[in-house]
Amino acid sequence: MPASDQGPRDVARRERLDRIRVAATELLLEKDFTSITTRDIARRAGVAEATLFRYIKGKQELLTMVYADHLDAQLSVVEEEDARIVARQAGLPPSMDAVLERIFHIYQRRCAFYQASPHNASLYLRQGFDVDPDVSARPVSQGDRTIRLVVSILGEGQRAGVLDPAVDAALVAQNLHGTYMHEIDRTPVRGFEPSTLWDRLRPRLEVQLVPLGRRTSSGTPAP
Repeated sequence: MPASDQGPRDVARRERLDRIRVAATELLLEKDFTSITTRDIARRAGVAEATLFRYIKGKQELLTMVYADHLDAQLSVVEEEDARIVARQAGLPPSMDAVLERIFHIYQRRCAFYQASPHNASLYLRQGFDVDPDVSARPVSQGDRTIRLVVSILGEGQRAGVLDPAVDAALVAQNLHGTYMHEIDRTPVRGFEPSTLWDRLRPRLEVQLVPLGRRTSSGTPAP
């Protein structure tokens, strides 16, 4: 609804919701989700706690709202950056290195999303495994969005003669994304530093991708 068509009550409601969203975003960057209370959010937003529940069902909804919006924005940036990488690679001979650069860039960005607030980001990403579709819908769609981009990169590599055409690009992309999620899950379990996520993920992605390179008649990997 255009702002000009909204009455004072609608405008006030939108402003309160915006303050709640900003307050939740700030607190989620400062604290672990489990230590944040709805009272904290209401106080930061400048609304009564009872008012807060007119806008949200609970603080879990705020986690979803904040992190889903943030990841959507980041994925849009990733897609724009991938287009710039493609433009930079234009005119160069197709190569496995070019394919790796694009896929690695995607997952470096996904790692950065997690590293900004590991505990909270992990809670949000794990919602993708929830049986309730209302909870899992957005993280699942974002995972699918990442997988589709990787599938398109692999497909381009196959058409360029860099990757084995018999490879199922969709299965490879799903496995790569599953590896990303596994590294996130085992970070706290193994006591790893979140800052090392990409250092651990990269070789696991590489070992899945490099063998898919198309080989020459002599049996050596294609460039």
